[in-house]
Amino acid sequence: MKRERPETQLHVAHDDETEKLREWWKRNGTGIIAGVVIGIGGVGGIQGWRMYEDSQAGKASVLYQEMLGAVAAERSEAASAAAEALTSKHSGSGYADLAQLMLARLALEEGDAAKAKIALNELIASTSDSVMRQVARVRLAVIALKEGDPEEIRKLSRAEASDGFSSHFQELLGDALVANGDLEGARQAYQEALKGVTADSQAGRLITAKMNMTRKGDDG
Repeated sequence: MKRERPETQLHVAHDDETEKLREWWKRNGTGIIAGVVIGIGGVGGIQGWRMYEDSQAGKASVLYQEMLGAVAAERSEAASAAAEALTSKHSGSGYADLAQLMLARLALEEGDAAKAKIALNELIASTSDSVMRQVARVRLAVIALKEGDPEEIRKLSRAEASDGFSSHFQELLGDALVANGDLEGARQAYQEALKGVTADSQAGRLITAKMNMTRKGDDG
């Protein structure tokens, strides 16, 4: 018997996404602000290029802060405008990557899953950073869960080596399979998800609880 889709089911394991984004920022923040100078002849040329890079980074930083401020003030149109300016004027930068994630979030808040998918797929296609690609895929997997599409989650999980993200995909797959009434498949997915987290962590305890619930479903 098909079970009601758990639209509000928690995914505490995805709190790790935030930590991965923090790690990404630590790795890339300096590059975002300063840029990398390669193949510019002469000290004057290097200094001039750095001034240009710093100017561009400064403009991107201002737009990024405007975007965050608009989000905090719940001004979604202003937030979208700032995010779109970042993606168009500063494409290829870390700020543009973060702006694409924000555009997807804003679209979902408006109930426009199709628009959110476009933003996330554009990020996957444009970024050179594997962490950002996987974060985008995890968020696409969350949309697939809401749409009741476990096969799409499987596809996303196999798109790229998912070190550090496998548990996210497997937990979401388990949730989708529970929603479709496949308790055995869900249990296997949760078991795989547990391999990527510490058993006594918040994420580990939640996944274990979900796995135990699939056994209770069998008993019932």
